[in-house]
Amino acid sequence: MAPEFTVDLVVAGSPEEVWQRLWDLDRHGATVPLTTMTGGPLGPGVRFSGRTALGPLGFDDDMVVRDWDPPRRAVVDKVGRVVTGSIVATLEPVVDGTLLRWRQTYGSALVPGRLAGLARPAVRAAYRSALRRIAAP
Repeated sequence: MAPEFTVDLVVAGSPEEVWQRLWDLDRHGATVPLTTMTGGPLGPGVRFSGRTALGPLGFDDDMVVRDWDPPRRAVVDKVGRVVTGSIVATLEPVVDGTLLRWRQTYGSALVPGRLAGLARPAVRAAYRSALRRIAAP
């Protein structure tokens, strides 16, 4: 079974505003170090990719949108040869803005599942930090 983590963030703005920021691929590329995003606009069945590289060394994180229900829920599957897993992102209005819940399974063809599970705290912290910057107004 693939390792899993959940990040809950309350973000300023309505679910519609947060949705637009969350799924803006340019914001992802500007936030995630050494990563360039391609593809989009996002919607059901759309494929997109994040290329993380330092010079000639890198890997692609290929993804496909499986479910798309703006501004409430999106499901994205990681379908590449290196990075695997899935993302379920949900948004709901709360008193202070919007609750973003990001639940993700993750893995890699290059790393055994048990070893990947040991990295869960670091992976979760990295995603939490990136999501704060991506979703922020």
